[in-house]
Amino acid sequence: MSETAWELTTHLLGRRDEYEAATQHPFLLAAAQGRLPKEALGRWLSNDRLYIHSYIRAAAKLLGSIDLPQSVSDHETHETQLVDWLIEALAAVRKEERLFIDVADRYGLSIELGPSISSNAASTQSLKLPGLVMIEDIFSSVGRPQVSKGWFSTKELPPSSPIPWLEGAVTFWGTEKCYLDAWTWAKNKQPHGSTARDDADGGALRQEFIPNWSSPQFREFVDRLGRLIDSAVADFVERSEDKDAAFKAIVDRVEAKWLSLLAAEKAFWPDIE
Repeated sequence: MSETAWELTTHLLGRRDEYEAATQHPFLLAAAQGRLPKEALGRWLSNDRLYIHSYIRAAAKLLGSIDLPQSVSDHETHETQLVDWLIEALAAVRKEERLFIDVADRYGLSIELGPSISSNAASTQSLKLPGLVMIEDIFSSVGRPQVSKGWFSTKELPPSSPIPWLEGAVTFWGTEKCYLDAWTWAKNKQPHGSTARDDADGGALRQEFIPNWSSPQFREFVDRLGRLIDSAVADFVERSEDKDAAFKAIVDRVEAKWLSLLAAEKAFWPDIE
């Protein structure tokens, strides 16, 4: 088989129906067409801000689980590249949260998740989008590689398992890839001839968010993690006596997790009128 046969990311993206459901939603179309009122956008941003908090905690757990090389000669490994990517990701999402707050202030958006966010956790939980709750559960498993057909098994992989950080890396790549492709799809749906002053949100999405979430720089950042995942998988497969069986074992580890993530991403987009 050719080297491209061992590209795990290509295999996962082959689930087209589930992937399109996660990245092509009526909420995104309304956003592209300037039909999202400030209240609807603010509620979604309030959930996305809590997603950032969960993302940060998961990144910290994954960083803590990575075994770095002891030898100076091995200073550029898949593990060190993953550490570099995660550190960049943490800086980027903190910058993103500051952007949320700044844009909300300038465009008159409320990004508080209800009046009781600081005093009543149960009430706050009820205001979360279903997708946020699902993604928080998924992020909670990062850093604990598992051998199961579903995401929530507690049976951990033995320490000698290949690429022990794989599930966590796929989680981060998957959620960033969905975000990138969803907002790129929205950008491509923007009508010609309309202007930001016509938009129900005052132009926040058109002028601030969509350009940021569909930028070439963001695409390269996401693709870099995808290439890292594919390289690590390909190296493992090429060292294996039965390459087909080795790749299947890798796919079996992550495929159900991937589908769980796509379901969460789909549920993260609110229903709109």
